[in-house]
Amino acid sequence: MAPPPFSMYSPKTPDGDGGPDMSPRFGASAGDDPGYLASLRGGTELGRMRAMMLFLLGAPVLILAISPLIVADGRGAGGGAAPWLYLPLAAGALVALLAGPRAPRPMAPEPDPLRAARTALLMFRQAVLLRFALAEAVILAGLPLAMVGHSELVFVAGFVLGYPLLIWLALPTRGGVERIRRRLEARGAESHLWAALLAPPMRIGA
Repeated sequence: MAPPPFSMYSPKTPDGDGGPDMSPRFGASAGDDPGYLASLRGGTELGRMRAMMLFLLGAPVLILAISPLIVADGRGAGGGAAPWLYLPLAAGALVALLAGPRAPRPMAPEPDPLRAARTALLMFRQAVLLRFALAEAVILAGLPLAMVGHSELVFVAGFVLGYPLLIWLALPTRGGVERIRRRLEARGAESHLWAALLAPPMRIGA
């Protein structure tokens, strides 16, 4: 039987279903965050997420750099593109702006701290990736629209709208993690999110 669709934000208890395995650093808080660059060398879940997001943030910049080679623009940077080509970009940015901060959904209270930390980590990963996808879609939509309008400026507009959203919504800075933690704990649950994100790396064979 096929798995039920749209189960991203209804995670099951991580035990036995492939959920993240780690030893939470209980008692950790935002004040224990070593900083963005320092965390990249720590091997923690937070460091790995931050390294991945830095890599993903480079892709739109690369596309922007090569967009003149992709868009057949024979009429200058403005290209005289039809104004309607910018409407999908504005609509996509509005959707990302409204929907992105709503992810993740608040956690249900969980009396077992270990299970709570594992669930919070799973929901954190999903929320970051969903937020990234919403903002990235604004940027990527600009490329085919630029090709249709024969104007590089359309893609530039998508980049200008989407890239700041990408940084604000998906980059796991200390403030970004705190915003997600507050979302998880909006119904009174204790997420232990920092305990999960700052957990030491699992040793081979552990």
